[in-house]
Amino acid sequence: MIRTTLTTAVLAFAAAITSAPAQAEIVKAECKLSKYGDAPLTEIFPCEFRQSAGNAQIWSKNWNFEFLAIDQDKTYVRINSNPLSFHRLGKYSLFVFQNGMPAQEFER
Repeated sequence: MIRTTLTTAVLAFAAAITSAPAQAEIVKAECKLSKYGDAPLTEIFPCEFRQSAGNAQIWSKNWNFEFLAIDQDKTYVRINSNPLSFHRLGKYSLFVFQNGMPAQEFER
């Protein structure tokens, strides 16, 4: 009886763990934003980055960005390199430095 109860409890716990939605890790990073147009701007700032299922979100004190996988190559271009970058043609480019590489040393 105890063995059956214990087995049932373990199986229920394992099912709860495996059915829980996966959470994407939020990573502290440094971002470099280059805006284009009449008033060009380049800004380097601390940010937080998360990606899941091809979607990416970037947050900072002054800026928030969301890049949906379904919109890739339609409304933006994503380049998976070091640094990771997102480009909206004629509007801005956003570079995400996740590995401690300082944005000031990066020229593109």
